[in-house]
Amino acid sequence: MDKTCISVITVCKNAEKSIEYTIKSVLDQDYAAYEYLIWDGLSDDSTVTIAERFSDYFTAKNIPFRIISEKDGGIYDAMNKAAEYADGERILYLNAGDALFDRNTLSKLAAEISERYDVIYGNAALSENGKYKLLKAKDGSMFKYTNPVCHQAALTKKEVIIKYPFEKNYAIAADFDQFLKIYLSNEQALKKLDFTVCIFLLGGISGNEVLKRETEFNESRKKNGLKRVFLPHLQILENVLIDRIRRIAVRVMGPGFYSERRGWYSDRYKAVRETEIHEEEDYLKSNE
Repeated sequence: MDKTCISVITVCKNAEKSIEYTIKSVLDQDYAAYEYLIWDGLSDDSTVTIAERFSDYFTAKNIPFRIISEKDGGIYDAMNKAAEYADGERILYLNAGDALFDRNTLSKLAAEISERYDVIYGNAALSENGKYKLLKAKDGSMFKYTNPVCHQAALTKKEVIIKYPFEKNYAIAADFDQFLKIYLSNEQALKKLDFTVCIFLLGGISGNEVLKRETEFNESRKKNGLKRVFLPHLQILENVLIDRIRRIAVRVMGPGFYSERRGWYSDRYKAVRETEIHEEEDYLKSNE
C-alpha cells in the first residue's frame, strides 16, 4: 500500500440505522490510497450485514475494506484496538452517523500530509434535524478553554495514536486528552486546516452530557499539567446552562430554531460558504 495511505476507521455497535450513510461517504472518495476499517463491537442488529453489502463496491475500486467484529471494553477501547489493525500511516476516525464532507475530502487531507505534523485537522459541519452549521477548528492554544479539535475532522499519525492511546477511564473526553498530550509534547505538531473535513451528527453522548464532558476536560488539563482555567467550575456551569437553554429552545421553537440567523442552513455547502462570507465581512468592517 502507498506509504501515505490513510486508514479511515469507523467504530460502531448496533448502528444499523446510520452505518450505511457513513460507509457511502467513504466509498465515494476520489482518493485511492486509503483503506476502510469497520470495528464492530459484536452488534446484535443488522449492522454487520449492512456493511458487508458494500464489500464488492470497495473491491471494484481496489480499496481495502475490512470488518472486524469483536468484543471490546467500550468506544475508546475499540478505537485503540482498531488502530492496531490499521495499515495506514495516518488514521481518521469517523463515527457511524457521521460522514466525510465531500468526495475530495481525503485527497485534500493527503495533500496536507507532512512528517512535520502529527495531527492535521479542519472544520466540521454540525448536522441536526436536516440542518447544517459550521464548527470552526481552533488553534491548539484553546485547549485551556475548550476542545479545539473535532476528532472526526482530524488525521493523526498511527504511531502517535499508539504512543498516546485513548484513556479508557474517560467516558467522553479521551479524544480531547489524546490531542492535548500530543499538543503539549510539541505545540508545532498540530496543523489547523482551512477547509471542512466531516459532517458531525449532533446528539451523541458528548452533547447529552455536557457536565460530564466539561468536568473530564478539566480533569485532563490537571493531569497533563496544563494551567487550569480561571474558575473552571463556573465555566462548566456556563456550558451546562447554555446547553440546557438550547435544548429548551429546540423543543419550544421546533424547526424555527434552525434559522439562518443562527447559522443553520439546509445545504451543508451553503452553511460553510455563508459562515466564511460573514467572517470576511466582519474582518473588513473591523479594519476599516
